[in-house]
Amino acid sequence: MLKSQYSRNIVGQNYIALIQGILSLKSNHSTLLINDSNSVFANQWYLNIGYCERAILSQLGVELSIDALTDIDSYLVEQNTLLYLNQKLLEMGGSPYINIKEIARKIPECFSDIFIEKLDDLDPQIFDQKFFELLDHMAKNSLDNEEFKLSELFSNLDHQELQVCLDGFKKFVESDSLIAKQIHFVNQVLFQTVFSSGFQDLESSYLFLSLISPRYKIDEASLCEELLYEYRLLGGDLKTANIDAWGIKNQKLEYVQLNSIDGNVKVEKTYFFGQDSHLLPFESRIEKVVFKSIYLSCQLEHDFIEYFKHKRIVFAPQNRMGSDFPFWEITINESGELFAIYSYADYQGTKPSFYYPQALDDIYGSLKTILPGVVKSDWVSRSQLVAGDDIWFEFESSYKNKLSPSNAKSYPMFNRLKIKGDKDVLLDGIEHCGPGRGRSLGLFSYLLDVFSAWKESKNDSIIEA
Repeated sequence: MLKSQYSRNIVGQNYIALIQGILSLKSNHSTLLINDSNSVFANQWYLNIGYCERAILSQLGVELSIDALTDIDSYLVEQNTLLYLNQKLLEMGGSPYINIKEIARKIPECFSDIFIEKLDDLDPQIFDQKFFELLDHMAKNSLDNEEFKLSELFSNLDHQELQVCLDGFKKFVESDSLIAKQIHFVNQVLFQTVFSSGFQDLESSYLFLSLISPRYKIDEASLCEELLYEYRLLGGDLKTANIDAWGIKNQKLEYVQLNSIDGNVKVEKTYFFGQDSHLLPFESRIEKVVFKSIYLSCQLEHDFIEYFKHKRIVFAPQNRMGSDFPFWEITINESGELFAIYSYADYQGTKPSFYYPQALDDIYGSLKTILPGVVKSDWVSRSQLVAGDDIWFEFESSYKNKLSPSNAKSYPMFNRLKIKGDKDVLLDGIEHCGPGRGRSLGLFSYLLDVFSAWKESKNDSIIEA
């Protein structure tokens, strides 16, 4: 049986929620984690991470003595990213230097002619070593230096060649060329939950470093198992149940009603790791266009399949930018099973099944460009489609500065929820931690929010004591 009351309540189970649970327990708060199947988080946004995020997770483990995070590399598998842009296939792998050369070779307009000519004179190993040392230094400063300003994260880099490369790329993506707009869009949807046609210098820097960084797929099942062990060892409670009712009184969440023998559980503060839903009595304050996803799976047989296994392959045609179906991606596992994520604009009254035929056509059209000879009728008959968990938010370009995590004034807009139907009535006692909280700098800035929430919680516990 659960206790009748908890200081901290966490709704939705994933590795980030478990980190929050451990932080709460280390701050001497009684903590309950509710594994609610209705509180879904997201997928690629937090399971495919870059070196920035890897460094933050590792440093977070050191700062807070979380064993699973100090050993984060044990739960990561390097995953190359393939970008199919205008009949050109770019492959981003584990070396930042080689990734820059790949971009320069396939899309030379990204950099100046002088920089491209000097690329061959650089030592790849020294370039990469300085790159990784730089990102490790950024992660450490971001977490343990209270005077560190996020706006200065990528300014005056102690890596002259990288600084020149970064400056050239930022100048390119802000140009009026169609390929520049295409790359800017692709980078946003690959590494963030938010996108727009506007530009912000801090974001552009983060997106470029994410593009040329190694990318890793997290073994979430194994990581969660280890984090859950640490969580339970510290005295945290876990309940697998759905929430039937949210006890809101006087604009404050006071309890949750579980569909189990435990019934009502009083809670002082709740961290909600889920997406907005019409079933919830609260919602995000932010006005945006929501893009949701369709998942497709299918067994494949093809002579070329070995080359594409375990890689993230992204398709974002130029003629789809600004449309309701802007991009899709596929991965192929060891046994040859294809898994695809297809994005679509989620307008009121629409259902994912409305777009299944469109998804089948678009994914097949892209698939046959890399696996020629795939028979459509056979492929369609094997395919299974369901509603997906991945989600993105499109904002007007004028909103870009508010999406920056360095803009302190916009922060409460992202972590506060409002009572549904009441435009200006904020809900107390609950903090929004779902993918809708994410802003520019993707998971990197989101993880910094997790740490700041821990610092606030730690200070609260000291005051209470």
